[in-house]
Amino acid sequence: MLKKLLVSLLSALLCMSVVAEPGESAIGYASIPLKYRVTSDSTAVVIYDYSYKKLKSVVIPSEIRVDGHVYSVTSVGEGTFRYCCELTSIEIPSSVTSIKAYAFSGCSGLTSIEIPSSVTSIEDHAFSYCKVLINVASDNPIYFSVEGILYDKNKTELISASGWKEDVKIPSSVTSIGAHAFGGCSGLTSIKIPLSVRSIGYGAFKECSGLTSIKIPSGVTSIGDHAFEDCIGLTNIEISSSVISIGNEAFKGCNGLTSIKIPSGVTSIGDHAFDRCSGLTSIKIPSSVRSIGKGTFWGCDGLTNIEISATVTSIGYGAFSDCENLTSIEISSGVTSIGDHAFYLCRGLTSIEIPSSVTSIGESFFWL
Repeated sequence: MLKKLLVSLLSALLCMSVVAEPGESAIGYASIPLKYRVTSDSTAVVIYDYSYKKLKSVVIPSEIRVDGHVYSVTSVGEGTFRYCCELTSIEIPSSVTSIKAYAFSGCSGLTSIEIPSSVTSIEDHAFSYCKVLINVASDNPIYFSVEGILYDKNKTELISASGWKEDVKIPSSVTSIGAHAFGGCSGLTSIKIPLSVRSIGYGAFKECSGLTSIKIPSGVTSIGDHAFEDCIGLTNIEISSSVISIGNEAFKGCNGLTSIKIPSGVTSIGDHAFDRCSGLTSIKIPSSVRSIGKGTFWGCDGLTNIEISATVTSIGYGAFSDCENLTSIEISSGVTSIGDHAFYLCRGLTSIEIPSSVTSIGESFFWL
């Protein structure tokens, strides 16, 4: 019992945040020291602290000293410098092997960063919503950069292009566009996605407000969650027949879209996929679609007509809620359930015919 207690206490101590002894930590601004977490393998991770919001420049040390013990700094922790908007420069030592998720997310003042050859792991969203141009050491075994865009070594995954403006040509070797790869690139006006691409990741083009049109090529099978969310300038999009799923909130807030053709290969449309697409006037759900998620067309107040095919079996929670100008809807005999608030506040809807196949109708599905 005593042994277990000692082990537990030791583990707790190792996970505590610490400040390195004077002279051993990097000072970023005034007298603000970096904070660390000492890990069980006797290394240190730079961790988040609220005081970092005032940081202008940082030099991360390769090692720190705590109570006479020396620890190698091997990681920049999750969200460590998130939204440090005043941060303009940072140096990462060759001791660092990993950069965790959201480590530099939202560092809008950071314009460049050098990734040493020691870094072998960069997690999703590490540089999302930055304006940073990334340079990777030429001898890094895992990552590669060109013109400030971060790829894996074989250039099959485009990981981050957060600092990019205007036009981008993605090389034909790329098969996937990573999470938040172009997130927040408001200056991006056009992009050509090559035929080699198979997947578009989570939030890949989120808030690219300058993007006006895009063609998703054949070969792409899935459009990730939030992929084009709040691309308010997007007026035209062409989705190839190879796409089988449209993710949650994929086109949420794209109020410039007036029409969209959902190809016949799509089997599922995610929750809130077209939420607040107020410019949409009509839409046809093809026969391949099996499920329509919650709030899919919530707030599409320009929508006047929608056709749902016979293969759809359920209409999710709030799927057409607040579609004020929707005047008619035809529900096929294949539908068995209509979720809560499905047609909530559809004040323009004058008639609706519910087939005998429907066995479940949710609360307030047609409340005006």
